[in-house]
Amino acid sequence: MSEKQSRAWLAIAALLLVQLIFGFNYAASKVILAEFPPVLWAAVRMTTAAILMFAFSFWLVPKEMRRSDREFMLKTFIYSLFGIAFSQAFFMLGLRYTTTSNAAVLNSLTPIFTLFFAIMAKKERFTVFRGVGFIVAVAGVLVLKNVESFSMNGDTWKGDVYTLMNCASLALFFILSRDFLRKNSPFWATAWMFLWGAILLGVASIHQLDQLVPHSGMTEHLWIAILYNILLGTILTYFLNSWTLTRVNPSVVALFFYLQPVIAVLNGWLSLGETPTTRMLFAMCCIFFGVGIGSMKRNPTP
Repeated sequence: MSEKQSRAWLAIAALLLVQLIFGFNYAASKVILAEFPPVLWAAVRMTTAAILMFAFSFWLVPKEMRRSDREFMLKTFIYSLFGIAFSQAFFMLGLRYTTTSNAAVLNSLTPIFTLFFAIMAKKERFTVFRGVGFIVAVAGVLVLKNVESFSMNGDTWKGDVYTLMNCASLALFFILSRDFLRKNSPFWATAWMFLWGAILLGVASIHQLDQLVPHSGMTEHLWIAILYNILLGTILTYFLNSWTLTRVNPSVVALFFYLQPVIAVLNGWLSLGETPTTRMLFAMCCIFFGVGIGSMKRNPTP
């Protein structure tokens, strides 16, 4: 196996790990959000993650790679707007004003937005493998998430729009940040994006500071959920996403998002005893097949 192939397989392994962590992070988030307001917790999570990322960066990143010039600061601020602040805010607002079913279906469009923006920006080329992979994976997600329960009406349209804005914001982050992350330390850049995101989310949630103390107290389950959410669900996943963006096309990174519902189903089966239905198994096969052929060929970036 050549060095290039080794790097590609390492990136695939990192993407699989990210989806595995995100798949189990849902349960941890539910425990946390039962005690803290969503935007306030996002601010606390990003602040803690920024502190830890800077500590690791000063230890692991060579001094000559720790940029602090105006261009670096401006770009990390812009990328944090799309990848952290806007994405988090639109996601939470979407859940507030629309149904869970609508949000689940619409959030699965993130990879489609990513591929569309990548082609429009001439960062990637459309191929038959990529197109078929996306169509099959989308079909699998829609089957798994009961697309027939989706309804866009007067009561949910505002939340539906917010959810679509979340998809577009995250897709733009993948496209815009790739070249920048290839030229800079992903670790150092992610630390600064966390910091900018923490500041922006902190300003948005400053009126909720009186709810910072959980009403049920700091239980053992809450501590475990918080540690998992920050260390694995935030620091490790954001860093790995930034790192893989330097090695594979943004649409491939986004395509692996389709594995999250599969992992959620497996988690429910293993930890809650929820036996997968025939519909679930069919959807999982579609998703695995779509992700496989969609990421089979790495296209050259123009």
